[in-house]
Amino acid sequence: MIESGTGKNKSNNVMRMENGVYNARDIAAIAGAVDAVCDELGIERTDMVGRERVASRMMRSWAAGRRTPLGLVQAGLDGTA
Repeated sequence: MIESGTGKNKSNNVMRMENGVYNARDIAAIAGAVDAVCDELGIERTDMVGRERVASRMMRSWAAGRRTPLGLVQAGLDGTA
C-alpha cells in the first residue's frame, strides 16, 4: 500500500522510503528523537517543514548506521547552529 503524497510504501509493519527500509520499532525510535529535538529547538508540532528537516537529518544518520539515541539527537541538531 502506498500512502498518498508521501512516497512511503507500507506493508507488514515495514516502511520503505528513499533512504531505506524501516520497521515499526525503527520509526518509533526516530519519531521519539524528532520530538525531543524539535521540543529543544522550539519547533512546533504544526511546523511540518522544520520537523521534516530534523527528521531527514536523523534518517540519513540512521541509514549510515548511527542509530543510538545520542547519535540521532546529534544528527537532528546538526546544521542548527
